[in-house]
Amino acid sequence: MVRDWRWGLLGGVVLVAGVRAATAAPLGDAPAATEQERGKAFLSLAFEEKKMRREAAKDFPADLWSQDDAFHNAEYKRAKAVAGEKGIRVPDVLLAVDEGLHGRWPRPEDVTLNPSVPPCRPRPIH
Repeated sequence: MVRDWRWGLLGGVVLVAGVRAATAAPLGDAPAATEQERGKAFLSLAFEEKKMRREAAKDFPADLWSQDDAFHNAEYKRAKAVAGEKGIRVPDVLLAVDEGLHGRWPRPEDVTLNPSVPPCRPRPIH
């Protein structure tokens, strides 16, 4: 008898979860970024690249691949923040970075970007 009410409880929870999932409103998606918005997003991330790379180098002083990995993690977090600030989609911000690097979009002279990736090697023993 005890066993039967547990199955009933489990079935009720699954039913409620199913109904909730089926009737939930979809998440709203931000509009696609215009070319001008993508250009501003690119510049926003480009201006911060040197600082983000410096921070990543502090965390992994002897491991270039891990530095690059840490940089891209910081870059993604910054891209999410920029997308939220500008009300555009995160993929559009990341696409702007890619287009800016490969399309060689204009940028201030004091901004240098690194489009290369260091090879993955075993980590040095500290």
